[in-house]
Amino acid sequence: MSTPAGERLRREASRIAMWARGRQAPPREVLAKLGPPGSGERGLDYGGQEKGVGNSYGADDSELPDLGPLASFGSWQSVASTILRKAEDSVGFDQSSTEFDLCEWISLGWQFADMPFLADIIDDSRYASISSLSLWPAIEAIYYSIEFDGVVPMDAFDDIVTSVKKIGQLAVQNEGRQEKDSNMQQGVLTVVNGDLRLGLLRTGIQMEYRTGKGYQQLNQQINVSRLFGSLDYDMCVRHAGTLLEWDGRDVDDWVNDASSSSYPPNTSPAWDI
Repeated sequence: MSTPAGERLRREASRIAMWARGRQAPPREVLAKLGPPGSGERGLDYGGQEKGVGNSYGADDSELPDLGPLASFGSWQSVASTILRKAEDSVGFDQSSTEFDLCEWISLGWQFADMPFLADIIDDSRYASISSLSLWPAIEAIYYSIEFDGVVPMDAFDDIVTSVKKIGQLAVQNEGRQEKDSNMQQGVLTVVNGDLRLGLLRTGIQMEYRTGKGYQQLNQQINVSRLFGSLDYDMCVRHAGTLLEWDGRDVDDWVNDASSSSYPPNTSPAWDI
């Protein structure tokens, strides 16, 4: 007869195995009706879309639990980035590429929200109005999504903004059509009061190429979506054997492999208040 603890492990292992295989995406015509966040009326124009990814890590001075059987990872942050890699691999999402695929984009959001190793999931969004002369409302929306709610330590906010500006620089330098939708994802790993939190901030911005000025943002309302959760240390330890079988990724690799990591922050005065 199985014990309650044994039955729990069996259920958890089954859930992890199903999650790791990735959820099969609905037909593209169904996904097209959903569209990426902030895609506006041009959400069905696949040829005029791109993606830009940036990642940021920050921490306060609080301590994390002992790694126990996961000691070979070197840190809980690398455990988290390995789980994120599995989420990406399971749906074919390449954070180093600017090519946009709606199925992969939406499926990664689902994979993150369903991650067995996360607890206390936050899933919401905020709207902001921006223009080529004013991008500050986007930064303000990020502020109220993370720092104001205590999701990240205050010192980490500037690093996140810098990463967002790198994504912005990637968008203005990545040549494409006369008009394009730039789908942006900011990954966040942060330690706050002993919690290791994983997050995705996403939005979509419509841009137009103007001779002599390059790509500029159109006047528009964007939707900054937020997905955050806390790493369940006990769950990770209980299933250390499974995590150790996955392809590992150091947290520094997670930051540096993002498509925008090699770009300088965009210096447009539109970011200022």
